Amino acid sequence: MQELCEFRIQTEFYHLLDKPNNGKFNGLCYVVIVNTKDPLFEQIKYLYKEIKEKYNKHFFLYSNITRKYTKKELDSSILFHIKIKSTFEPAGEECGTEYDNTAACEICGSNRKQIGLLKLKKSSVPKRDISRTISGEIVVSQKFVDNYFKSGLKGAIFQKIEFKKDSSEYSQLIVTPPGLNLTKNTIAGINIFDLSTKDSEPIEFEISGKHKIKFDKEVYKCPIGHTIGLNLISEPQIEINQNINKRDLFISQQKVGVNRNLLRTEPLYLCSPEFRKMVVVERLTGFDFEIAHIDLTERN
Repeated sequence: MQELCEFRIQTEFYHLLDKPNNGKFNGLCYVVIVNTKDPLFEQIKYLYKEIKEKYNKHFFLYSNITRKYTKKELDSSILFHIKIKSTFEPAGEECGTEYDNTAACEICGSNRKQIGLLKLKKSSVPKRDISRTISGEIVVSQKFVDNYFKSGLKGAIFQKIEFKKDSSEYSQLIVTPPGLNLTKNTIAGINIFDLSTKDSEPIEFEISGKHKIKFDKEVYKCPIGHTIGLNLISEPQIEINQNINKRDLFISQQKVGVNRNLLRTEPLYLCSPEFRKMVVVERLTGFDFEIAHIDLTERN
């Protein structure tokens, strides 16, 4: 397995990074993609901590880990983490979808209940077989639904999406319970160099000296157990469960993320090899997969 990490480095600090590197300016910052075993990765780690300690600033604005596997690793896996590539807005709430917040956690805001059909703006939905709104509502194409049932897969139901004017050829994907348990070996945190899951304090900072961003205090790890951190850092580590061999789609019981305006905490989506095979064979779009591991060393 090969790990690659994308960093979006602030313009004012990019000159500190050794050259040559593959940095590309996107109009706001420099995008650098580096193997986690590359010495450049260690330099980014050092600069991240140094700039935070000395100036209380952020060396990079965003980071994301992707993993590439050998065919042998993929063929031997019994569970996969589905990573949905396309995200769009407006979210359902902005289009009239109703939610009941009475059952939501008072600490982290997780587990609100959707009432009725999902309502969306048709022109905003990506032309992909799977995508998600910024609030985590999952949208799938009719091609996805047809192939799901043709393949005899289990674990999900589909509800038609309501558009204001036009009929809908899209459906909302809803994975049915029970969910799978993430063990304590699943790592979440702020980013790959900051594994803190402590509540954030209010913060305001500038991007490249031009744009101010302000965040209120936020809960990243719920003491009741609903959320484990802001971002998933490791591959998912799953507690062994008898349902794993009986179904093809799952969600995790615990969530990652934060409730911030329209953003919501979300479960991880997991699937069987049969589901992944269906996606690959039918060339369904919008999917990435990483390996999820059955963790036999520790249970929650």
